[in-house]
Amino acid sequence: MNSKYLRSSLALLSAAVLAACGGGNGNIALGVTVSGLSKDGLVLQNGNDTVTVNTGGGVVYFPTLLSTDQNFNITLKTVPENVQCTLNNGSGRINYFTQLQATVSCFNTPYDLGGTATGLTSGVLVLANGSTTVSLPAGTTTWKFPSQVSNGALYGITVLNQPTGLTCTVANGTGTMPTANVTSVAVTCRPAA
Repeated sequence: MNSKYLRSSLALLSAAVLAACGGGNGNIALGVTVSGLSKDGLVLQNGNDTVTVNTGGGVVYFPTLLSTDQNFNITLKTVPENVQCTLNNGSGRINYFTQLQATVSCFNTPYDLGGTATGLTSGVLVLANGSTTVSLPAGTTTWKFPSQVSNGALYGITVLNQPTGLTCTVANGTGTMPTANVTSVAVTCRPAA
């Protein structure tokens, strides 16, 4: 009589362990390495299985275990707003060599950084934002950097080279890049003292 209860208890325990490990009939966990994710809200899908990835990314696993040679097809179900992600090696047949080959690379959507210039009557003014520069010849009234800046990134614009005979200053040149183009940086040039 006790062995009957023991077998039932063991069966229930086995079912609970399988459910905790993701269930399924397989024994391989399908994982994805996520990099560059700076916002919550990324959801990956494989069939009916989903996994949510938090800020920072790393290696995440789908909850359902798969059998050797079972097909998988990972997709980007939900991508956070103003983030772009690329999926690589997201489909195939699973085995111990392919279970962690899928990768997702993310980056924040970039926008233009620029503004206006007044009084630039001679020479060439060179502005810098980190290692990115832009040259403004005499007569320039509107400008932008040649490389866009990712939303959420810090920017700080400085005068790298003054134009001949002028002194130029920058207003509104520092901040955190929003989810839109910045056109409010104001450069004002005056005759050098």
